Amino acid sequence: MPLTTQNTMKRMTFLSCSTVLLFVLTSTAIFETIAFCPVPTINALTNFDTEKLKRLCGSDRLYAGDKHVSFRRKMAYRLLSFESTSSVVGDGYIMTNDDEKTQRDLRFSGVGRLYADESMEASNKVSESQSPHLDIIDRLTKSTVAVVGLGGVGSWAAEALCRSGIGNIILIDLDEICISNTNRQLHALESTVGKSKIDEMKSRLLDINPCCNITTIHDFITRDNVDEIIESLLPEITICLDAIDGQLEKTALIAACADRGIPIVTCGGAAGRMDPTKITYDDLSKAQECRLLFRCRKNLRQEYGFKRGPPAGHRKPKKFNITAVFSTEVQKSVVQQDTSSLRRCDGALGTSCFVTGTYGFVAASRIVEMIAKDEVLIPKPY
Repeated sequence: MPLTTQNTMKRMTFLSCSTVLLFVLTSTAIFETIAFCPVPTINALTNFDTEKLKRLCGSDRLYAGDKHVSFRRKMAYRLLSFESTSSVVGDGYIMTNDDEKTQRDLRFSGVGRLYADESMEASNKVSESQSPHLDIIDRLTKSTVAVVGLGGVGSWAAEALCRSGIGNIILIDLDEICISNTNRQLHALESTVGKSKIDEMKSRLLDINPCCNITTIHDFITRDNVDEIIESLLPEITICLDAIDGQLEKTALIAACADRGIPIVTCGGAAGRMDPTKITYDDLSKAQECRLLFRCRKNLRQEYGFKRGPPAGHRKPKKFNITAVFSTEVQKSVVQQDTSSLRRCDGALGTSCFVTGTYGFVAASRIVEMIAKDEVLIPKPY
């Protein structure tokens, strides 16, 4: 082959490779620019409609294996998050109500889709103006859940509620985080020892969902103040989650909610148990293998007039319409009392996060399910 022809072919090959490389670099740069540039620039560079962008941002399976999926998702998120923005300040944007709703839908659409089908069949309260799963998100956003006790159960439950789209959460506790909480409480870190439990949880929840309305009540529930505190939550409260350890305080809280027709989910004792797969829920009248709930149930009947157990010859107890979370695992017995002078926060039975966390998750799941399906249980203990 002539030398001139060989040189020409080399130059053509070089130009072809350069063109391909330039195309790849340019395409990547465009995706990066779209993902991070201001909205006016995005609108100039893109021609997607809103529905396509919603599908793009919400469907992982559609773009599975696409090397540009991260850029596309960022681009879609930017467009959907700020498409309704009306004011610009410097390089940032002032959030409007439409922006908050868009971000809310992006955060919690998964929860909405999870409950949408079953819920729509059970309820006729479906809006014709939007998708069924968005109606579920609206319902969760408008609800108010009070979490009483932010310990090994309540801390996990509060986060699960926040991550499920509950729009208003009330945290009630007066305790501080101590180092022995590390084995079971979500907020117990080296950096948080000695700090308020509900203050740390509030910061964490707002970092998860900045649009969540968090109210804190720095107090312990007692028999003396329970009526005053519960009254202060009316009429906004939707459901109360009881994660109190004390028998008398738990009994007083359940009775106060029942007297006012406030739905409540109560959690039994998690200490001395090792198997999270044995944790379940049922009506408080049917709770098993839980000394704490057994004593509460007895006090509720003797002191507060709750329905008595089944009469002779009847097997089924009368329901209270109060959900109780408990474990069917036989609780560990205390062999000997601890004689150490070291202050203990976790009792003598011992605890673990995979048990206390499961209690919290089961309680939160029951609350989210009742709200999503619009099937909240009103206590009927008398």
